[in-house]
Amino acid sequence: MLAKIATLLGDEGSAGDARMKPMFDALAAVSPGSVHTWVVNDDSLAVLAALVRAGRGITHEEIDKLPQNRRTRHIRAAFVAAGVVPQRNEALAQLQLWVDRIVPTLPAQHQPVIRAYAEWHLVRRARLRAARRPFRPGADASNRQRIRCAINFLSWLADEGASIGTLGQHHVDTYFDTRPSKARALGTFLAWMQARRLITGIEVPRRKGGLPQRFQDHDEHAEQLRRCLTDDELPLEFRIVGALVRLYAIPVARIVELTYDRFHRDDTHAYLVIEQNAVILPPSLATLIEELIRVRRSGGRAYSGPGVPALMFPGMPPSRPRNTNALHRNLKKYGLPTLAARNSAMIANIVDLEPVVVSDLFGIAPQTAHRWAQYAQTSWATYLAARSSDTQPL
Repeated sequence: MLAKIATLLGDEGSAGDARMKPMFDALAAVSPGSVHTWVVNDDSLAVLAALVRAGRGITHEEIDKLPQNRRTRHIRAAFVAAGVVPQRNEALAQLQLWVDRIVPTLPAQHQPVIRAYAEWHLVRRARLRAARRPFRPGADASNRQRIRCAINFLSWLADEGASIGTLGQHHVDTYFDTRPSKARALGTFLAWMQARRLITGIEVPRRKGGLPQRFQDHDEHAEQLRRCLTDDELPLEFRIVGALVRLYAIPVARIVELTYDRFHRDDTHAYLVIEQNAVILPPSLATLIEELIRVRRSGGRAYSGPGVPALMFPGMPPSRPRNTNALHRNLKKYGLPTLAARNSAMIANIVDLEPVVVSDLFGIAPQTAHRWAQYAQTSWATYLAARSSDTQPL
């Protein structure tokens, strides 16, 4: 494959060229099929090679100028793993790139307000959040949804012959009545405009946060946990993920970010650092994690990049966490659904521990922990009714 790439790049595209070596080393770590598709369908590789030959080098800024498709993201991750470009918060960077692409496509009269809302409110808050705790792809998707809702609302308003300056309560009520699923995302935009006095005299409908509805009864939860810890027929990584969800209510998106250095033993116990706190693991789960680490290292997938701790659940390339959507599907296929199990684990923990302890231990917002505590302790009958009446498939 590397020889084919060299041919496509021309006479100067030689793996022996010292200027090209970092790029070839990075590409060698990527699956041949991905590299071939990227090379054949895009001019991206030739562009990057030209940068290297010109002495400009491969940087995030240069890769940002290329089409931001799945193949480019895959190759960028390979460059990060090879140390060609440094680690960065890719979800946050992609949010800014998406804003820069989408705003110029909007009607001229909508661009200033959407750009201000996106950059000075959502992206700015995202940067502050990223400085305190991980900013994940799910948060990127949520912010994009808020921006799309704002864009769609302004487009609908224009179709109604109105604008931000003539926005009335009847416009807001009509839009919310016909699109109730957009209430929370659009409410953020309207509240932002109110705070900046772009609109006045508007009452923004507030959608109450729904209580969790999907749970497992005790026997079902215990049986699934038993399978995770003892059933050798299940794939090892699914057993570990399933157990962590059922014991500690950790979202799968956080589990795939766990690295080897978060697991350790002393003379008495084995520990896993969740967020900033070490929790004691059941011996059977500790044994599974040790086996996973051994398998990863022996298989050559224990490398995430120079100076970067290796991921327990690496994707392709191994510098990137495993895809959570695929992991959710596989867990469900093996009878280990995550949503109901995580809700049940959260209820169990919040009943036994103070909300502040749950917030600190599991890395959830204090307000979220208090809402769960209120739900579990003051509305236990509601919880039982919701669990017993839930007829939706898991």
